[in-house]
Amino acid sequence: MNSYLKRFAGTVIALIIFVVLLASVLLFDREKQPEENLEKVFPGIDTEEITSFSLKSSGSEFTLEKGDGGWIVESGSKRFKADEDAIEDLIQDVKDMEAEKPVARDSDKLDEYGVVDSETEFSFRTRDAEYPVIIGDKSPVGTGMYIYDLGEGRVLIVKDQYLWGFVNKSPGDFRERNLLGMNKDAVTRITVKVGDFSTGLARKDGKWFVEGGEDNRIADQKRVRELLDSFSGLKADGFENDAPESLEKYGLHEPTAEIVFYGNEGEEGVLFGKRKDEGSYFVKVMKGEPVYSVSKNYFKILPKNNEDVISR
Repeated sequence: MNSYLKRFAGTVIALIIFVVLLASVLLFDREKQPEENLEKVFPGIDTEEITSFSLKSSGSEFTLEKGDGGWIVESGSKRFKADEDAIEDLIQDVKDMEAEKPVARDSDKLDEYGVVDSETEFSFRTRDAEYPVIIGDKSPVGTGMYIYDLGEGRVLIVKDQYLWGFVNKSPGDFRERNLLGMNKDAVTRITVKVGDFSTGLARKDGKWFVEGGEDNRIADQKRVRELLDSFSGLKADGFENDAPESLEKYGLHEPTAEIVFYGNEGEEGVLFGKRKDEGSYFVKVMKGEPVYSVSKNYFKILPKNNEDVISR
């Protein structure tokens, strides 16, 4: 055994020395590498002054406009309330967008960067100017994409993380998805219908009761809170039809279920149609025309019998 170790001791020592030297060289090269020389694409922009975006992506063209009541999505002749968080993300991307030094300023070579035939463009406006940009191909090196800054007449490489908000987008990506505007703390009564079952829940002195019979029975307080928490945050998964000619296609001409919330400011309700697919249902709000799809979890949480709502 000792002779075996002695025979290979030199080899092992040489291997260790080689590994140490290789690690030293790699570390030295890493330290020598210059830091990325990045600069802001829109350094002089006050993002608070942005008043609109125009996007062209995958054949879809639409605008996002800032109004007195908030942001609006405009597509053709249709206007919808916008998701303020999604708009904020776009504004942050514009603010943070960094690029390497210009790759080219020669307009004759733009086809090399995929901007001539590009179908993805965006522009934004401030009170004073417009800033148009064409998004081209992916850079062959790294995680960047070419953009053509029309205002400055330059091609830049921008990290793709700043551009995903503008690529492969449709109006629905920026629409407000919250379907109910109710204040759950102001709700005083709830009615539910699922198939042949129906029930009413009423709040009195801070406690929920099941309506019906000689005496109101105490409701399952946790279950009622779950209903309020879930439906006050009801969000659309998809925008199916903004002006349906018929509700029969969605099963909403004869709803399979409904839930209505009553308060001092009026009532808000949701009608459930048939299943869209394994994970979602078609729905519409009682006071609205559009048809949406929502997660099946909203249907699952609806009480289906008295045992689901009566306190045990």
